[in-house]
Amino acid sequence: MAPESLPSPTPGSKPLPDVLVLAFVLGIGTLCSALAFVGLRQTEALRLQNIHTASARTVQDVLELDIHRTVEATHNISLVVESQPQVQRKQFDLLSRRVMADLHTLSAIRWLPAGGSEAAHEQQARVIGRPVASAVFPVVSPSHDGAGVPAIAITAPVYERDVTTDAIVRHRGFVESIVPLHALLRDAGNRANLVGMDLMVYDLEGAARAHTEAIYARLGTAAEDAPSEAHRAEKNHNDFVVALDVATRPWQVVLHPRPAFYADLTSSYAPYVLGAGLLLTGLITAAVWRAQRYRRSIEFARHRASRAREALALEQSRLQNIMEGTGVASWEFNYATRTLQVSERWGTMAGYTTAELGPNLYARWLELTHPDDLQRFFVALNEHFAGKTTHFDYEYRIRHQQGHWIWIGARARLLERDADGKPLVLGGTNLEITERKETEERIRQLNASLEQRMQEEVTRSEARATLGTLIASVSHEMGTPMGNSLMTASTLADQARHFQTLLDSGTLRRSALTEFITQVREGNALLMRNLERAVALLKNFRQVAADQASEQRREFDLRKVLGEVLHTLAPSLKREAHAVTLDVPEGITMDSYPGPLGQVVINLVNNAYLHAFEGMAQGTVQLRASATDSEVTLVCQDNGRGIAPETLEKMFMPFFSTRIGSGGTGLGMSIVDNLVKSTLGGSLHVTSVQGAGTTITITLPRVAPAPHSDADE
Repeated sequence: MAPESLPSPTPGSKPLPDVLVLAFVLGIGTLCSALAFVGLRQTEALRLQNIHTASARTVQDVLELDIHRTVEATHNISLVVESQPQVQRKQFDLLSRRVMADLHTLSAIRWLPAGGSEAAHEQQARVIGRPVASAVFPVVSPSHDGAGVPAIAITAPVYERDVTTDAIVRHRGFVESIVPLHALLRDAGNRANLVGMDLMVYDLEGAARAHTEAIYARLGTAAEDAPSEAHRAEKNHNDFVVALDVATRPWQVVLHPRPAFYADLTSSYAPYVLGAGLLLTGLITAAVWRAQRYRRSIEFARHRASRAREALALEQSRLQNIMEGTGVASWEFNYATRTLQVSERWGTMAGYTTAELGPNLYARWLELTHPDDLQRFFVALNEHFAGKTTHFDYEYRIRHQQGHWIWIGARARLLERDADGKPLVLGGTNLEITERKETEERIRQLNASLEQRMQEEVTRSEARATLGTLIASVSHEMGTPMGNSLMTASTLADQARHFQTLLDSGTLRRSALTEFITQVREGNALLMRNLERAVALLKNFRQVAADQASEQRREFDLRKVLGEVLHTLAPSLKREAHAVTLDVPEGITMDSYPGPLGQVVINLVNNAYLHAFEGMAQGTVQLRASATDSEVTLVCQDNGRGIAPETLEKMFMPFFSTRIGSGGTGLGMSIVDNLVKSTLGGSLHVTSVQGAGTTITITLPRVAPAPHSDADE
């Protein structure tokens, strides 16, 4: 035989604290390494951000200084012209040349007298009285071989003022400076290139901005500035972006760090610190683990025998608990001593304690067993002793301590014979099956009741041409759940026999016992579902055949009743993506039968969910109502696939359904028709368009007719 695996360490070895110690050492080491790594990375990122911001600020300062000097130069010239109205053109040109000689950003300064057509920026300058910059336009540059270069014009207004009050008398003209962008932004571009950044300038009012085009860009290490239309640079989160006011015109400056900007700044010691910390943590953890392993091996050797005994006792206790939890009782009878040994569950199953049963359990068992079952019990047992059956299976009744009878399912096997071949030891299990036997009895009663009621219906409705179809359909539908119930009961019996086999052979394991419990539970659930299906089908059939309603009549509010019905349906309807809407005004009171009315609504909604929305992801059922003094009109409308004309003609026939075998019984619309016309005293009309949905209109009296009896008929 292969050696069995060693049992797990006893609680004395404390494996959980060992794991916690290892986890603690590993966690603390990893955490410290991670914190050191994160701290270094954050410090390095902060340093890099500070360098980035400081570099960008130097470029910003250069650019703002050049723009300010250019705008102020134009403004100062305009003030000179304004303060000296008699200045000559030669004097103006001389002043302009001196200013351009001192300020390289200006390529031309000219005087524009008032009276001519004004550009938009000139009009703005005249209105606000300050210098205004224009949009970018091309100018001819001698330094560029006569090619057009982008430039802007800065226009400052010149007024004639009253000598006494300094009030503006009239507008004389403009002083306009032509500023090439490459001259204005050269120093800033050089500075940006020096710190390793690309410079891009956008005019936030210009048409070029709508296409994300820069009016000026200094990219890479190019000596000359490329044309503005070639630049469509995209900003990212590392860019330094600043807004500038260039003579009332908004510009945006974007400084984008090049890869070379970070090349000398991104060297990091953080990964090395993290690696060293993790390596050290691993070494410490390994050392702790080896120490723990050595200690556990010593403890395991010291307590090996004790653990084996504890494991065996624990397994026995666990098996006993499982057997008691599932309601299975074990027993063993010795024919030589005529003694019966049983588990505690054997007596409590019938409500007795060990003391109440007495010392002679076998005699007590003979006394409590039903006399009609006792003789057949021994006949079946002798057949097993004769070798006709591999196992003994028998169901019998025993009197409960409270006086009623309960059913016991016994399964046993002859475990030992004496030297002469006579039975010596018989062992087995008992399982209470009262609930199953009662369920089977209810099935038999339901079958008997159904047969009787069907016979009565044949007698009362002999003239109905479809009665044969009704009975055949009901029998067919009842056959399925009853057949399933019988098959389930048979399967449960087979499973019990297999369980007995394992028990008798001594190979019963916990997994087999758990599987047996699960199979019994699932079998009982399947049995109950099929029985509930049979009962529901019988109830629906009885509703179709009923001539009058048995529900109570009372006054009620229509909206409240329908709302309660839909609320009741909500748990079953939420499995689908379809929706039901209620559009019923408050205050519609009726003196009628809310029970049958609710049944009508339930059947209509269920019928729509089952048939109308097949193949649709989401459908809608709308319930709406209107009322007159004497009548209420209830409309149920869906947006489903509609009803074929041939189906529409038969939809109120009992047991007619396009989904028989797939969830439909064929009784829903027949019940609706019967309740509306017979119980509620109303009428029903159906219209349907294939592909557009179905509308069911029900007209009901607000005061239902008085119920009639069979004697009236």
